[in-house]
Amino acid sequence: MTEFDYPASWYAATRDADKVRPALATQEVADVAVVGGGFAGLHTARLLAQKGQRVVLVERRRIGWGASGRNGGFVGPGYAQRSGALIDRLGLDHARQLYAQSQRGVAIVRNAITELGHPDILMGTGKLSVSRTDQGAGFADRTRKLAEQLGASFEPWETSRVRAVLATARYHQAIHDPTSFHIHPLNLALALAADIERQGGKIYESTEGDGLTRDGGAWQLRTQRGSVRAPHVVLAGNADLGAVQPRIARAVLPVATYVAVTEKLGARLGEAIQWTGAISDTRRAGDYYRIVDRDRLLWGGRITTDTTEPKRLRDMMRRDILSVYPQLGSIEIAHAWPGIMGYAPHKMPQVGEIEPGLWVCSAFGGHGLAQTAAGADAVAAGILGDPSRCQLFAPFGTGWAGGAAGRAATQLAYWGLQMRDWWDEKRQTQNAETLRT
Repeated sequence: MTEFDYPASWYAATRDADKVRPALATQEVADVAVVGGGFAGLHTARLLAQKGQRVVLVERRRIGWGASGRNGGFVGPGYAQRSGALIDRLGLDHARQLYAQSQRGVAIVRNAITELGHPDILMGTGKLSVSRTDQGAGFADRTRKLAEQLGASFEPWETSRVRAVLATARYHQAIHDPTSFHIHPLNLALALAADIERQGGKIYESTEGDGLTRDGGAWQLRTQRGSVRAPHVVLAGNADLGAVQPRIARAVLPVATYVAVTEKLGARLGEAIQWTGAISDTRRAGDYYRIVDRDRLLWGGRITTDTTEPKRLRDMMRRDILSVYPQLGSIEIAHAWPGIMGYAPHKMPQVGEIEPGLWVCSAFGGHGLAQTAAGADAVAAGILGDPSRCQLFAPFGTGWAGGAAGRAATQLAYWGLQMRDWWDEKRQTQNAETLRT
């Protein structure tokens, strides 16, 4: 495999036919230059091309090569930061507007799938966020109150209803969101890229930006063999933006998570999981999974700042699956891969104009795929003259993520959160055993 081939994954193995695009080797002039061929860059470029803007997008490897083509494939509203924490910090009105922007992102993704004529990209609807500890008698009322505050559609499920579709004693209550869905992310990325080109946009792969300077009333984006001159530049990468914009690169932590897809499991998978939507648990570093290809299980989880692939990744993922669904018995992992996402310490995306004509749309790790479209929508609106959506994200900024010290601190924080999750579950189990005796 060369540096520019797609990494081995179930998504790469089942992707639609795609073309290899050339590297930029000319001097281009555009209205907007976009750096990054993941979902943030693709949605931004497409939304602007739809408005008649001349767009040039450069990607240092392949379209959807990074986290956009290797993730869990979940599309739903909300953010990695808890809604309650956002209400406490920003007030209800601001938090409600942010949530509405994430809902707008959900609609953009759903509408794009329809407009692109690829209904097969949509693989299932609905999402359950399940709890591994009992949330108590007030859970349903708290959930309904939060949904009303945010203008959301999610609803509480009691434990009996959860266990009727998920055959495991690990789970208690859940929050069901009927507006969420799950997709084949790499195929969506490829379809978005093709549509950008149909609308007159230009995309160059194998093209890494190595400098960005202000030149009169425009920006000059330099690459190894060419350049793009444009009044607006959108930085839609993460920690790999160092040569183009060190400030943004320093503001994002590269964080790894892992995904596996089983061999076909037959009827036993349907006996364990009678739910065709997406599923995640509410632990600080929890599992997320869904059924794909009728009887395969796609399972993701674990978070670490160590971005090297574990030597026994398949065994590790198999153990995680069987810890929840031991009845699946002997299972084989057909594909297992790491994904590196960009994570901001404040747990919110970085979206907005950081200098005149220089925009950032980054740090979507842990949020899901709708939020990339929500951020792209805000940036595209800002470029076209409406800054109000970007202003929703202004309180979070693009501060330094701490470099190596920040990665170490983040890893320690994750370990601490995982220990708290483990202790909460253990304590509840001990309490239940005490009551039985």
